Amino acid sequence: MRPVIEQIQFGFDFGEQPPLAVVRQRLLAAYGPLRHSHRHTPPEQFVKALISAETFDSEAEKGFRALRGHFRPLDRLGQSTAQEVLPHLATVTHPERKAEQLVRSIGRIIAERGRFELSFLATWPIDTAMAKLKEYDGIGPKCAAAILNFSALRRRIFVVDRHIKRFGIRFGLLSGDAGFEKAHQQMMHLMPSAWDADDLYELHWLMKRFGQEVCTNQRPLCDRCGLADLCKFGRARQPPDRNSKKPQRRD
Repeated sequence: MRPVIEQIQFGFDFGEQPPLAVVRQRLLAAYGPLRHSHRHTPPEQFVKALISAETFDSEAEKGFRALRGHFRPLDRLGQSTAQEVLPHLATVTHPERKAEQLVRSIGRIIAERGRFELSFLATWPIDTAMAKLKEYDGIGPKCAAAILNFSALRRRIFVVDRHIKRFGIRFGLLSGDAGFEKAHQQMMHLMPSAWDADDLYELHWLMKRFGQEVCTNQRPLCDRCGLADLCKFGRARQPPDRNSKKPQRRD
């Protein structure tokens, strides 16, 4: 299937718009709105985010469904052993490590809160909520942001995954040495203040789809990309214009 992004024309006028506003407009023109109505509960999103690291979405979804189907309620994960959890993580990467992290982290939340619940994060300042989530084993900046934004909490925070990090570096939005923590901070700095949590949610999925279909890791389709004129990486890979005059040699 040819990437839909090809339909977008080059030469978009930036005007006075912020860079991410231009990117968003083009991606919306290509893919249409991506505002999913269903949101997991915060504990469900906690589990899903943790097991999704370095795993294809479809495989992580299988693991999440297996866990949710067996451990009812999800509090049981924190009251089990890693050996009991492990058979349900067959489709994810590093299942042994993630089984231990689930048991340890959920067990800690239960010890702190009396049960596996995260509703208290709805009213906490974003930075405080992010810092709290990162205290739990297996939860880094990407997972913490996903718990806050993707779940029913719907907090105004942007989720930076490997696709968006690659996109940001190639398009000059992120510094080349940006890790996930730094990338998260830099992307949030670029977000227009008028955008709400659902806008940030949608932008994540637009950019991720673009990263999966066009701006891929090993073979990016720069020659078909409707954003190539905005991208320093893409411009560098474009062949020289054959119609341009070659510089005259001076003897």
